[in-house]
Amino acid sequence: MEMHFQTLQATALLFGMGMLGWFLLSRLHIPAPEIMGPIVLIGAFRALHIDLPSAPAFLFPIAQVIIGIFVGSMLDKDSVRHLKAMATSALIVVIWALSMIVIIGFFLHRYSAMDPPTAFLSASMGGLPEISVLAVASGASAAVVILMQMLRMLGSIMLFPAILKWIEGRHYRNNRGRPKEPPGPEALPPLKTESAPSFGSGTPASGSSEPGRQGRPFYKKWGQLVNQNLNRAKLQQRWLLCRQLWPRVLLTGIVAAAGGLLLYKLGIPAGLMVGSTFAIAAVSVAGLPVSRVSSRLLNILLVAIGITLADNITPETLHAMADARFLVPILIATSAMFASSYGIAWVIFRLTDWDFPTSLLAAAPGGFTVMTALAIKHGLDPLKISMVHLCRLLAIKMFVPLVIMTMM
Repeated sequence: MEMHFQTLQATALLFGMGMLGWFLLSRLHIPAPEIMGPIVLIGAFRALHIDLPSAPAFLFPIAQVIIGIFVGSMLDKDSVRHLKAMATSALIVVIWALSMIVIIGFFLHRYSAMDPPTAFLSASMGGLPEISVLAVASGASAAVVILMQMLRMLGSIMLFPAILKWIEGRHYRNNRGRPKEPPGPEALPPLKTESAPSFGSGTPASGSSEPGRQGRPFYKKWGQLVNQNLNRAKLQQRWLLCRQLWPRVLLTGIVAAAGGLLLYKLGIPAGLMVGSTFAIAAVSVAGLPVSRVSSRLLNILLVAIGITLADNITPETLHAMADARFLVPILIATSAMFASSYGIAWVIFRLTDWDFPTSLLAAAPGGFTVMTALAIKHGLDPLKISMVHLCRLLAIKMFVPLVIMTMM
């Protein structure tokens, strides 16, 4: 009982710090503050040798399963017909990722103090847990490998949301600048009667603004929001909805967890998320009702992912970062990864019917879970992006151990 209480206390502490980091970085307009906030704040405390509990073991698996439900519930019979179109994009990304391992791995070994296993693992754009395990098993420098993977991951989290935001802003400015056609008669609003609303009806006259509406203190706005959503009628309505939907929610959770555990036991990269995605997708395509997870949970999931990633920031990682023998080649190699990924995104965009933001996240060198979550956040197609990243991870997981075996 005491151990469960300590786990609950540690979870509450980490989530409190993660939410605080999210708030602080959002005020500074940092891209993806939901993920970067926990990483920066919790990672800074750990780097300063301030004792903090590690992320609970259940946190990342739950986040993977819920994101799998997000993605899998979007697949139906109509979208299955478009799966063949992903083959071209997946093949392009796999060839590029394996080529980068060879090119950047030789570069790091040639121009830095890295031994061959450390160099090739550092150049691998695979999942951080899988690459870290391979680093320990092959006798490579785990701190250097984790540093390279962290720079790649953090760079992806900060760079690609900023590019997507710039693209969205540019699209908005271009559309705003277009001259609008005058509406037809059917689009015109109905004529207003000359009678004004009665006093106290709660409906202000058209074209007028409620006095003091814009200048109301924020706590009054929040109070009105609470009153609107927590009144007795709303609560009764939501309670009845929960009673109707809980069997479907429970069935969805069981199916997703079973699929995730199956692929996790088979050793598939990110097996929990991939398995839950395929299981929910199979049920959805079969025509059975599945429950969609509310999009409001996405930000909480991103905070949870950031909390788990912050566990990889240690004083050893920062010490390796300060060594110029590693830092300069690593920065050059990481920059080459990002530049080439942008080029690969352009190739996918030109050769397929995908829009450029989707092509950009599909070619991003970031992690499977993070890129899929960002796709959901920005309203892109997470199924396409997750499937391309899955092909990349599977290819890397099969290719890198063979390369390491030839060197040992």
